[in-house]
Amino acid sequence: MKVSLIDVDGHNFPNLALMKLSAWHKAQGDTVDWYMPLFSHPDKIYASKVFTFTPDYVDFNPNDPEPNKGGTGYDATTKLSDEIENMLPDYSIYPQYDFGIGFLTRGCIRKCPWCVVPRKEGGIRAVDDIERIAIRKNMILMDNNFLAAPQGFVEEQLDKMRRLKCRIDFNQALDARLVDNWNARYLAKVKWIRYIRFSCDTDAMLKPVKEAMTALRLAGYKGEFLIYVLAKDMDVLNRIEKLVMFDDKAVPFVMPFRSLDGKEPDAGDDVRKLARWCNRVSIRKSCTFKEYKYKE
Repeated sequence: MKVSLIDVDGHNFPNLALMKLSAWHKAQGDTVDWYMPLFSHPDKIYASKVFTFTPDYVDFNPNDPEPNKGGTGYDATTKLSDEIENMLPDYSIYPQYDFGIGFLTRGCIRKCPWCVVPRKEGGIRAVDDIERIAIRKNMILMDNNFLAAPQGFVEEQLDKMRRLKCRIDFNQALDARLVDNWNARYLAKVKWIRYIRFSCDTDAMLKPVKEAMTALRLAGYKGEFLIYVLAKDMDVLNRIEKLVMFDDKAVPFVMPFRSLDGKEPDAGDDVRKLARWCNRVSIRKSCTFKEYKYKE
């Protein structure tokens, strides 16, 4: 059978579901390629979309089969079968990337109203082991709340990361409220690709983020902190100013709010300008936002 894939969001980051589908089909003896309407002529098509705001793919050959659509961008409840989910990803379909990706846990203990994870993945649970998935030196882990997993599992995985000497990035951020003096010692011993990431989506998170950074410094971590800052309005500027005062290597990264279901207004132009100013560190350090706003 000939299988074709469509990464609807583009190729700016590997699509893990498509990589696992590719690995499973190749294991069955099928051929897999990226869908090209004029040339592919597949027996089956898979289209995956992560973001709800990404325009859908519509350029199909009318003689080709209807695509199997999945991913949060289509339906947050769609899932791969357990057999496919347990496949190691086929990295050959994304040769431009040299890092590995995966999940050690799924789900989250929080119920943030802007987040799709509780609806998509449910509560926290361990799903894999770093020794099985770390087939590359740099591993990007997409867990939504790794530190919420049972303490023994967290410590075991962090200790294995240290022994494997792989470099790690939890790109969805760690929960600063769950960092304590005990797990900070494990986190500080891990090799990080660049950052330890936290989220500071409300003013109430300022204190936990500050305390988490302090605990990690005391444990010996010397690297940078990247802090996601969800921005609905301009009140977020005060949060940014406080974060950069907490630590010399704190790097706030503003993410303008976008409604998942269209029921709330997206962040306005001023917030998007604020994001451009903040997220370009050289600009943020060279001028105030007020100066940037009126010069842009």
